[in-house]
Parts: sequence; C-alpha cells; structure tokens
Amino acid sequence: MMARTERLQLAGLPVLVQVSEDPKALLLVLHGLKGSKEHILTLLPGYAERGFLLLAFDAPRHGERQGPPPSAKSPRYVEEVYRVALGFKEEALRVAEEAQRRFGLPLFLAGGSLGAFVAHLLLAEGFRPQAVLAFIGSGFPMKLPQGQVVEDPEVLALYEAPPATRGEAYGRVPLLHLHGTKDLLVPLARMEKTLEALSPHYPEGRLARFVEEGAGHTITPLMARVGLAFLEAWLAP
Repeated sequence: MMARTERLQLAGLPVLVQVSEDPKALLLVLHGLKGSKEHILTLLPGYAERGFLLLAFDAPRHGERQGPPPSAKSPRYVEEVYRVALGFKEEALRVAEEAQRRFGLPLFLAGGSLGAFVAHLLLAEGFRPQAVLAFIGSGFPMKLPQGQVVEDPEVLALYEAPPATRGEAYGRVPLLHLHGTKDLLVPLARMEKTLEALSPHYPEGRLARFVEEGAGHTITPLMARVGLAFLEAWLAP
C-alpha cells in the first residue's frame, strides 16, 4: 500500500504526516539546519510502508515559519543556531506528547544533523522514545568558530555540559548513529566522541554506529535502509 501525506495541527504547529495502512508506531523526524519538514520526509522512503507513521514539523525560523534560518555571516551564528535547537527541542516534546495522545501508538525518534543534536538534548532531559536514529550528527555542539560571540546562558550551558556527557540520563534508550567518512560539517570524530562518552551508560546491543565509506553530510539511501532495520528490531511485535 502506497504511503499518503497529510497535514494536521499538533501542539499548535503545522505537521506533515506520512502514513500507510495500519501503522504500528510513530516516528517523529527532526530536520537539520536550513532543512524543512518536507525535505526530511523524502529522505526516509519505505518507513511508512513498513508500519511507521512519520511526523515532521519545521524548526523555529525554518520552512513555512517566520525566518530566515541563522546565517554563518552573523557574529552570533552559533548562539542563533542553538537557540533554534533549544526551541525545536521544546516543541518536539509537545508534538510528541500530543501525537501519542491522538494516535495511541509507541513513539520512535529520528534526527538529522542539528535534528540529531536535538534528539540528544531530548534524551539528556529524560525523554524516552522506543529507539532513536541520529543521522549525520553528534551529542556535542559545534566547535566555536573564531570571532563568535556566545553570551546566552542556555547556549553556554550546552558547551559546559553537552548532552552526550549526561549519558546516565539517557535511560539506555536504543540509539543508532549513522555517519559518513567524508562529512566535513560534522566530522566523524565528533560522532565517535559521542559514542565514547555514552558507552559506559549502555549495555551491549543498545548503542550502535553505522559508518558509510565516502558519504558526506547527507542522509544517504543506505543510511535510511540501515536506520529502518534498526527501528524494526526495536518495534514490539
């Protein structure tokens, strides 16, 4: 059965829903910087047909919401990026809560790039999805470029205590990181550092990585297929 795409309002936000017949679980999908709800859903083909009801909404300053996204030319670019991330996190909590009330299905989480960082923020605050996919991202904030000004106390806190350093709060939620060896925006080493920080808090089999040789900063079809298989492994029969 072909998946269909619908629009609805959840937590006061426009949400795109991609669904096939008889969904078994929800998958909340968080896009990256300068992304959109429409684009991120095109990168996960086959998920709806395998029983996932996908939900995506635009981050603050993105898509159909008042923008524009943060610009790298701004002296406060880093601060603006992580203000978006913090707002995205709070909205994701509300959308997830309302979606679970409305559909009555178990919830899974996926994030790409900045969306993957937001997924880490959620886990570090005790959010408990069934399993998480973190595409081309990490649980550490970006390295501060020279000349950047960061004064916002909430953003400074992300540098002082990044989510990946709070692994005891993750509740052993199954987590798969998917990355490319040629990613120049989020270096592979930052993803590896994330897993190294989290591994003391995870039993075997619940924290995993998939690295695609030659892939850059993009969610590839192979990453999408590997991610789907991981989620299915944690989907209760």
